[in-house]
Amino acid sequence: MRKIAAVIGSSGIGKSKLAVELCKALHGQAINADALQVYKGLDIITNKMPVNEREGVKHHLMDFLNPEEEYKVTEFLKDASNKIESISEQNQLPVIVGGTNYYIQSLIWNNSLIGQKDKGPTLNDFPELDKLETSELYERLSQADPVMANKWHPSDRRKILRSLKVNSKEIKKKEEKIYQATKIFHQTGQPQSEIIKLQKEQNESDGLKPRYRSLIFWIYAEPSKLNPRLDARVDQMIETGLFDEIKDLRNRVVQGLVKMPDYDVERYQRGLWQAIGYKEFDPYFNALEEGKEETELLKIKVECTERMKAATRRYAKRQIQWIRNKLLPTVLNSKGDDVLVYVLDANDLESWNLNVKDEAIKIAKAFQNNLPMPSPTSLSETAETMLTLSENAQDTQSRVLNWKKYVCDVCKSDKGEPLQLNGDIEWQQHKKSRYHRKYVKHLKVEAMRKAYMELKKQENA
Repeated sequence: MRKIAAVIGSSGIGKSKLAVELCKALHGQAINADALQVYKGLDIITNKMPVNEREGVKHHLMDFLNPEEEYKVTEFLKDASNKIESISEQNQLPVIVGGTNYYIQSLIWNNSLIGQKDKGPTLNDFPELDKLETSELYERLSQADPVMANKWHPSDRRKILRSLKVNSKEIKKKEEKIYQATKIFHQTGQPQSEIIKLQKEQNESDGLKPRYRSLIFWIYAEPSKLNPRLDARVDQMIETGLFDEIKDLRNRVVQGLVKMPDYDVERYQRGLWQAIGYKEFDPYFNALEEGKEETELLKIKVECTERMKAATRRYAKRQIQWIRNKLLPTVLNSKGDDVLVYVLDANDLESWNLNVKDEAIKIAKAFQNNLPMPSPTSLSETAETMLTLSENAQDTQSRVLNWKKYVCDVCKSDKGEPLQLNGDIEWQQHKKSRYHRKYVKHLKVEAMRKAYMELKKQENA
């Protein structure tokens, strides 16, 4: 079985830096696992490591795709596997590095990718789906896969957009989930829930089998330490030419040289257009093109900058959630020790060499030479904390299949309907909420008052 190393973590944590350090120390080559860094140019908005900082280390699967193209995970799986074979044949260590954790997880384990054996039509072969209203998509999904349909809110796009405006992020999240689940059915011919169920049954009977002996380094810093770094990086991106990249890309779209996705909900959720910064600065560039006054432009620029910083922080949080809730349970619940995860403490950048670089190189050399490996939880308090699963931790398949909606008959929605809660966590949080407890108490008092009044009425009869 081939050996690989992987460097994961949130945006702005230093993944590329550690990958270069590992490659230099262990004669390795880097393989990009960032879904946005596959695109040609656009180095700033996709946060590519500058060439001069790569210190001569070869980086594969970067800078080869045009902006209007899409790079599916199945294509990454094929290309990365080929690169691993080629690098291994040179007696060098493949080091996978990037923030698209779904890519990395799908590469490490067999049977982890929905529909990966399918040789049928691709998602782009169903353009009619792009034009459907959300309610139509939901109706199709309800017929094709009622289990998954039960997970999402049925959204009447026209009414919701009228009340919450076009830029409602919650609407887009719900619409996208419905949209993607429907496409999975069209792509594979199987309901998504059925595929997940089969995967779970296979994993429970045979275990989830890794393709490679894998050493995963998870670089971690607390949000209180990481978020100021992310904010500073956004400022640096603006200073070093982010606006020039966005302006050039916008011009190419206007000239028809680059085509954006037509479907509104998907426009900023596919391919290059997901890059944080492009959509966040739309209001600024629109105002610039409309010839707004300088003072108004400055105000909009500040607002857009803050929007980009907030989006970057949210993205980093989602990356950590993926690792904690999906990747880590898969590793810790799998059979054998072919996949190992080590947490490296990057809270203090002054101690990077001691806590991150030197620690990783020492562990990687032991891994490469088949020497005894240290206990992952022994590295630091941070490692012990982050590698401890909660009692309620489940694998991805179990979470999907066990997921259900709850209805609170006590509390009402804005429409006066019983309030719907999505999943166990949201239900438990609602039951503990001040609003729910206060209203339950109010109903009890009201019931007692009515009973008392009824009793008085009977006594006076």
